[in-house]
Amino acid sequence: MTKLIAFILLCVSVSSLKAQLFNGTMTLGDYTRENVTVQLQPTLQPDNYTLTLFGVKFARMMPVNLDVELAPIVIKDNQLEGDSIVPISKAKRYEKRLVRHLKGSQREGTLSFTCQMGGKKLTYNGTAKR
Repeated sequence: MTKLIAFILLCVSVSSLKAQLFNGTMTLGDYTRENVTVQLQPTLQPDNYTLTLFGVKFARMMPVNLDVELAPIVIKDNQLEGDSIVPISKAKRYEKRLVRHLKGSQREGTLSFTCQMGGKKLTYNGTAKR
């Protein structure tokens, strides 16, 4: 019975964590893509978030759109930080596209960050979706 109660409390805790969605512009190297949706989802770890880029391409000629998950991202005092993050897409880890030096901010309905992904500079600037 105690395990059941703990499981129910865990489920309630997870469901109460609100994700935030942003829409904005992503640039990777010399490729820019508009209307990129990014989600910030809190985890059960304090100050840790999962950042997901939805439907992105990393080159004009890339044949498919990917959802890419980056975790953990630490947010303290509205500042984002992360380093040595292995991107995950379609349950596959992309070690060769390691995300380095992620830094940014989230405040007043905006999200912006920069990082190195696979050796190229990635920037994102977005506003909260309503």
